[in-house]
Amino acid sequence: MTLLETKKFKSSKIVFKFRAPLERETITKRTLLSMLFETNNEMYKTQTEFRRRLAYLYGANFYTTVEKKGNEHILTAVFDTVSGRFVKDGDTLLKEAFKFMEQVFFFPNKNGAAFHEATLEREKVNLKSRLESVFDDKIRYANKRLIEEMFQDDVFRYPASGVLEDVDQISASELFDYYQNFLKNDQIDLLVAGDITRDEIVPLVESLPFADRAEKESLNKAFPVRSEVQVITENQPINQGKLALSYHTGVFFGDADFVPLQLANGLLGGYANSKIFINVREKASLAYYASSRIDSFKGFMLISAGIDEKNYEQALKIIKEQVAAMKAGDFTEEELAQTKEMYINQLLETNDSAQGLIELAYNNELKQADLALSQWIEQIRGTTKDEVTQAVQKLQEDTIYFLAKGANEHE
Repeated sequence: MTLLETKKFKSSKIVFKFRAPLERETITKRTLLSMLFETNNEMYKTQTEFRRRLAYLYGANFYTTVEKKGNEHILTAVFDTVSGRFVKDGDTLLKEAFKFMEQVFFFPNKNGAAFHEATLEREKVNLKSRLESVFDDKIRYANKRLIEEMFQDDVFRYPASGVLEDVDQISASELFDYYQNFLKNDQIDLLVAGDITRDEIVPLVESLPFADRAEKESLNKAFPVRSEVQVITENQPINQGKLALSYHTGVFFGDADFVPLQLANGLLGGYANSKIFINVREKASLAYYASSRIDSFKGFMLISAGIDEKNYEQALKIIKEQVAAMKAGDFTEEELAQTKEMYINQLLETNDSAQGLIELAYNNELKQADLALSQWIEQIRGTTKDEVTQAVQKLQEDTIYFLAKGANEHE
């Protein structure tokens, strides 16, 4: 358990993170589980009763999310409640929060050895709607297709929310069998932020009937570098082309090159003063949007832009020129200083939320790193132009994906 004792916030945040290998066979089941957890259970059999209980606990909030970090799937359950020091029966509020979560995790709404059929069917409809909605959001769709092509031989190609084709095949009994496996075998991390002492919370954690389990290290590791860049073009009846490029970095959270590469990303396409934004969108007027981001748990960079199809070649050329310019150290000390300030401000904003503190602590835990916020900022301030330029040398182009609106010659 990680306890972040702080009086900065008027609320207490209790976060359970359930971690398992990323596998097609289980990701859709895990997403359905996350949805069932926040819907109802044995004690609160309807969503109305479920939400009424949260309202009674001074308007507490409970929700779940799923995500990928490298080749691991993480189901997060969050209980957010007002700090006990602000309410009259605050001394029992934390205890009631843990009772509620015990109901969520250990007493699901079931019939024998199967989940409640009607509830599951309703959540399956909701999940299918969520997965289908990606097709209508062409920016998300293009990025999803790029990931699928880039990682075609890697389980990372599957979305964290699951696979649409798999949803209907999951029965109430099959999901219940998996749920029992989930409770028994997932790596569980508990992170708590708020005005709470260890003496207050440890007995409550120990009261939860989780079985003991061996600790497993994070599975995140580098993927093979492609010997030849692959170019994929797909046609759909759309108004605006979507261009996405990916680069292998091999740099992970907490590595020596992590901070320099984050700064390189900021200079390249992370902020409004970046090379891609200014040269592709502002100067050449070739893009409706243009940006880059880094995944520091899988080790790759993604660049995306919305362009007119006729501008494909020119936009691609200018984007590649910006990457080449970064590798050549073609940026000023002033630009680097501006990027450092924006990066630091972004981190300080994260530090102003309990969730931000929790995510930083969890990332350090997963990567067995020791990148505290103060140390992170110190590293940013101390990073030199040469170190940024050296980090960019690790970028190796992997995949170019273009979602076009008609027949073209880009394949």
